[in-house]
Formats: sequence, C-alpha cells, structure tokens
Amino acid sequence: MSEKTRYFKIGMFAIGGLILLCIGLMLFGAGAFFKTAPLAFETYFDETVQGLDIGAPVKFRGVKVGEVKDIAFVKDVYEKSESIVQMKQYFEYILVRFSVDPKKFPRLGSADAQKLLDKLANEFGLRVKLVPIGITGLNYLEMNFVDPAENPPLQIDWTPSRLYIPSAHNVFTQMGNTLNELTKQLNDNVYPLLANLSEASRNLPEISANLNSTLAYANVSLQNVTDISADAKKYPSRLIFGQAPPKSRFDR
Repeated sequence: MSEKTRYFKIGMFAIGGLILLCIGLMLFGAGAFFKTAPLAFETYFDETVQGLDIGAPVKFRGVKVGEVKDIAFVKDVYEKSESIVQMKQYFEYILVRFSVDPKKFPRLGSADAQKLLDKLANEFGLRVKLVPIGITGLNYLEMNFVDPAENPPLQIDWTPSRLYIPSAHNVFTQMGNTLNELTKQLNDNVYPLLANLSEASRNLPEISANLNSTLAYANVSLQNVTDISADAKKYPSRLIFGQAPPKSRFDR
C-alpha cells in the first residue's frame, strides 16, 4: 500500500467519524429542539410558605403535573409602593412560580388561556394551595376546585407576567381562622352570658329571702281571704250591710 493511499483512508475514516458525530448530535438534540416548552404559572400567598422549596412537586387533584420553579417576595418583582395598602400587599404576599407539563393541559397553550383560567377560578373555584407531605414538614402545591365564595382570591393591583391561578389557605391556616372566629364568638356572646349568670348567682340569696317574705305575706293574705269567705258563707248579709243580721228567736 502506497503512502498516498494510506493517508487517503485515514482521511476518509476521520471524515466519516465527524459525519457520524454530527448525525448523532442532530438526533439527540432534535428531541430537545422540538420539545414543547412547559407552561409557566404563578400564584401569591398571604401566609407562610415554610416547607415549600424549589423543585417541589405541583399536583392537580393528586396527579403530578409540574414543579415549583421560583419563590420570592412580590415586592422584589412587582413593587410600586404607591400607598400604604399596596406596600402591605407587596411585603406580605409571597410569589410562587411553577411550571406545568403542557401535555396535561393542552388548551392552556392557546392565546386565551388566561381567560379560561379566570373562568375556572371565578365560577368553579380553581385554586392553588399548600399541602403537607405527611409529617416531614415539607409541602407541595395542589391545584384543585374549592368553594369560590369561601375562598375569595387575593386582591392584587398588578398584571401577572405569567398565567395566574389564585391561591387558597391551607388546612392549618383554615383551622387557625376557625379557632379565632370561635374565640371571638366566645368573647362576644358566651363570656358575657357567664358573667350575667355569675352576677345572678351572687344575688340569689337576696332574691331567695325576698321570695320567702313574699310567700309569707301571700300565706297571710290567703288566710284572710279564707276567713272572709267562710264568714261570707255564714253571714252573706255582712258583705252588703257591713254587719251581721239580728239574731232570730231560733238563734237565742
């Protein structure tokens, strides 16, 4: 084999290897190139998000559909600070952004996706809430339908930059709100009633003494009425003339 032929074969081998490498890169990269981008969502919480971390699962009625991508304060993204009320919202609200597999919700890839989400949220109560993972102290995001009247959306005055779903309080916050309402009812109604009963119990001896005196007077009055009734039966004219009739010869 001549020197020229040997170099020619080495060159062809190198060129073939480069061609195969390019084809492999194109095949492996095509999937990522043609892959549909995940749907980007965000929501806001006015409660602690302790236990929720980036990468935590996002589920719809128990089925995993995505994951948490970012957690931040609203003030760091949408801050305007035009009024005290707005400043309170910006500092209290927690922004949570998450992605969802578009294959799970193909209609949300259209241009009217936010209108559809608003309809689901306002009429059917679609909400996002924190759900604990057992007793680990960790949380995940759960999308589900709740009573929209009992779970009104948070008031916001900015336009979300991603698809927006309102949040709902988690079970522990709801329990805390229920206990607070129960305590308020006790303070407003039960405790004043107990105070009145206590005051009445302190006055009970005096009331009992007055009642005994009244009963004594009632007994005396009843005895007088009995005597008058007996006398009237014996001498009915005394009720008319004020004195007993003259005795007859039979009474002598």
